[in-house]
Amino acid sequence: MQHAGNEPRVYDYIILGCGISALTAAKHLLDNNAVLILESYRVPGGNHQSYVIDGMEFDIGAICFNTTDEQFKHFPELLGSCIPKAVEVKKICTNGSVGRYPFDWHAEASSMSLAERISCLVSLVTCRLRKGGQDDARSYAQSRIGDLLYQRVGLDLYIKRLFGIDAAHIDYDFALKRMQWLSRETSLRFRVRRLIRRKMKHIPVWGETVVRPPGGFGCYYEKALSRLRDEGVEFVLDEKALKIETAAGITAVTTSNRTYLAKKLISTIPLDDASKLCGLPETTLPTVTLLSLFVALRGSWLPGCSILYNFHKFGNWKRITVHSDFYPGPGSYDKHCTVEITVPPEMMSPAPADAFADVEAHLRDMNIIEGELVLIGSSELRNAYPIPQKGFKARRDAAIVRLASKEVICLGRQGKFEYIPHSNVAAKETINTLEKALEPVELPQQREPSLVKLRTELPALPVTT
Repeated sequence: MQHAGNEPRVYDYIILGCGISALTAAKHLLDNNAVLILESYRVPGGNHQSYVIDGMEFDIGAICFNTTDEQFKHFPELLGSCIPKAVEVKKICTNGSVGRYPFDWHAEASSMSLAERISCLVSLVTCRLRKGGQDDARSYAQSRIGDLLYQRVGLDLYIKRLFGIDAAHIDYDFALKRMQWLSRETSLRFRVRRLIRRKMKHIPVWGETVVRPPGGFGCYYEKALSRLRDEGVEFVLDEKALKIETAAGITAVTTSNRTYLAKKLISTIPLDDASKLCGLPETTLPTVTLLSLFVALRGSWLPGCSILYNFHKFGNWKRITVHSDFYPGPGSYDKHCTVEITVPPEMMSPAPADAFADVEAHLRDMNIIEGELVLIGSSELRNAYPIPQKGFKARRDAAIVRLASKEVICLGRQGKFEYIPHSNVAAKETINTLEKALEPVELPQQREPSLVKLRTELPALPVTT
C-alpha cells in the first residue's frame, strides 16, 4: 500500500476481523477516515460460516434475524436480501416430551403429580422471598423459578451444555444481563400482556423473523462489503496478522505478505490472540470450542420444528437447526441439518464419527427421527464464544486496558471477551464502545490568571503645547 511520494500509506483505522462488529465499526468510522479491514478468513462474516456439501447448505451460527435488528439500520441491503420465515423453536424437556422453548409450563407439569406441583410452587415462592445470596447464574435462575423447577425444566443441564461448566460457576452479572428472557418468561405482567395480544390477534411491534438468503453467509455479507467498498473502505481477506507493533503513535500490523500502518487499531479477534500479537501477557480466559456435525435424514423429523434445543439429561448436543426448512437440498434426502456440540476448554473434541453415533442414539431413544441418518461432514470452531466464569471480568478488563495502551480498541464477542448472543446486540454494542473510546478527552478547565493591582500609579504623561 503506497501513496504519494512512494511512502507507506497510514490508515486512520485498521480493523482486524470481518464479522458484523467489524463491518458496523467500519460503517461508523468511514466519514473522513481511511479504513482498512484485515481478515484471516477467505470470506466475510467472522464466525458466521457456511458450507455447501452435495448441494445442501449448512451454517455455523444463528441464521435467524429480526427486521428491527440494528445491523439493518446500517446495512439495509442485508435486510433486502433476507427471506421472511416463520421459525418454530422447540426443546426436548427433561421428561422426554417436546415443548416450547425456552419454557413450556404445560409440558413440564404434565408429568408432575399434584404433590410435586405444590412443592414447586412452594419452592418458587420461597426463592422469590429469599434475600441476598445471589452471586452466580444458578442462584439467579433459582430466584426466578425456584430450586425444584430449576432442576425440573433442565435449565442447569442446558447451561452446562452451553458453557461446559456448572451454572454455579457462571458470573452473576452475566446472568442478569444475558438471561433477561428468564425474567421475562417468569413475569406475570409479561405473560398476561402476551395472552391479551394473542386473544386480540395483536401483531407484535418488534418486527418479523427473517433468515439469510440462499448462498451462505459469505454471499450475504458480501453485500455489506460492496457498499463499504463504494464508500471508501478497503478490504484484505485471507491474510492473517502475525505481529502488531506500536511506535510514535503509529501501529504496524505485519502479515505474511506485507506491513500495514494505522493511527489506531480495532480488534474483533479473540482477546488472547490480540494480546499475543502485541507481545502482551495472555489472559488464558477459557472459551468454548464448537463442534458442528452436518447430517442428512432419509425419513421423518418428528418434532416438526426448525430449531430444537436439548434440555434433556442425556445427549451430547445442545441445538439442531434444520437448514432444509429454509434452503431445500437437491432431493437426495428429506431433511438436512446442523447439530451443535460444545467442547469445554480442558477437553479434546470427540471424533466426528463418535459424536455422531451419540447424537443418533439419543435422537432415536427420544423418538425424534425415523429412517436413515447420515453424517455428511463436520467443522470445529475454536474460540466460538467466551465462558463467563466467576471473577473473569478483572482479568478481561486488565487485558483490554493493556491493549488500549497500544492504541488497540477491543470490540465484539471475541475482541471484548463478552458473550454476545445475537448480531443485533453485537451491532449496538459496537457503536456504544466506539463512541466511548473515541469521545474527545476533556481537559480540566484552567482558571484565567487574575489581574494584579499595581502598588503605585503610573506617572502622568507630559503635556506638550
